[in-house]
Amino acid sequence: MKKLLVWGYALQSMDKAGKMGLPRVSSGVLGISEEFNPKKTHPDFDFPWSWFVKGQEIPPMPEKVYVCLKKARGVTFDFLPYNDFFIMSARFLEFIKKYGFDHDFGMSKAIIVNTKGELLTNEVYYLVRIVSWEIEDEIVYPDLGRDEKGFSLEAYTNSDKDILLSTNYNYSGTLLVSENLKEKILEMFSLPFLYTLKEWKEQNYYEFIGFDEL
Repeated sequence: MKKLLVWGYALQSMDKAGKMGLPRVSSGVLGISEEFNPKKTHPDFDFPWSWFVKGQEIPPMPEKVYVCLKKARGVTFDFLPYNDFFIMSARFLEFIKKYGFDHDFGMSKAIIVNTKGELLTNEVYYLVRIVSWEIEDEIVYPDLGRDEKGFSLEAYTNSDKDILLSTNYNYSGTLLVSENLKEKILEMFSLPFLYTLKEWKEQNYYEFIGFDEL
C-alpha cells in the first residue's frame, strides 16, 4: 500500500498562502465569465454548466472562459479550487495525468486576466469540472470511522495511480498524492501545499473548508 498526502490549501494556511500570492476565492477577488465584460468582471457564477445535480444531464462546458483577478500582477498558482471546479495550469494537468488523474468531467480553456482584460499570464490554464459522485474512491482511511468529524490520520491506496480524488468531503478541493511524489512536486511547482493527513486535520479542525471558502 502507498501512503498518501493531501495536496491542497488548509484553512489555517490561507494567510500564508495569501502572502505567497494565492487568490482567496472567498474574498471576491476572482470572477469567472463566458465573455469578458470590463463593466461586470465578476458576474454571478450561474451558468447552465456551473450547477449540476445527480441524476440529471450535465451540460457541456464552453470552449473557453475568462478568469478575472482583482489587484493581481500575475498568476502564482498551478491549481486553485473554485466551487466544484479546479483552475489548473496546463503543466499541472499534464503532471497529474502522468501520475494517474484520469477523470474527464469537462473543462474549458481559462484565460486569466485583470479587471482591464489584460492577460496576466501567457501560460495555458483550464477550468476543470469535478463531479463528486462520479469519483471512484480508491483510498483506504484506516481510522476514519472513529473520528466524529470525518477526518483520518492516515490514508493509503493499492491503486496503480499516484494522484487521486477522494469522495470524503473533508478532502474536497484537494488531491491525494503518493508520498513518493513529494520531492518531485516540491521541485516542479512553486506553491505546493502538502500535508500529512494528521496535519490536514489539525489545520482544518475547527470547521471544514469547502471550495468556496478559499
